[in-house]
Amino acid sequence: MDIFRKVIFFGLGAIAMTQEKAEEFVDELIKKGEVASTERYKAVDKLLKEADKQQKEFQDKVSESVQKTIANMGLPTKKDWDEMKEVLKRIEMRLTERKE
Repeated sequence: MDIFRKVIFFGLGAIAMTQEKAEEFVDELIKKGEVASTERYKAVDKLLKEADKQQKEFQDKVSESVQKTIANMGLPTKKDWDEMKEVLKRIEMRLTERKE
């Protein structure tokens, strides 16, 4: 069933994979004799699971790449901003206490 993995990479794409597209693709494989008609449900299920896996891997790689780019550019992350807000809050509280 390595053919399903190839489909994800070379054609339909993990992001665009829908139940309908998976069924159409498996039906074509059945017509060509590459998948038994009795295996249709399993083949569609496997194709969709592989598409989900590929999509998650792609999202993880994009996220990692974006995080590295942000770090390389020296831009603050959400965590950095949140920490800065806390520091500013404490400074404001101290200043308010001194005024009173």
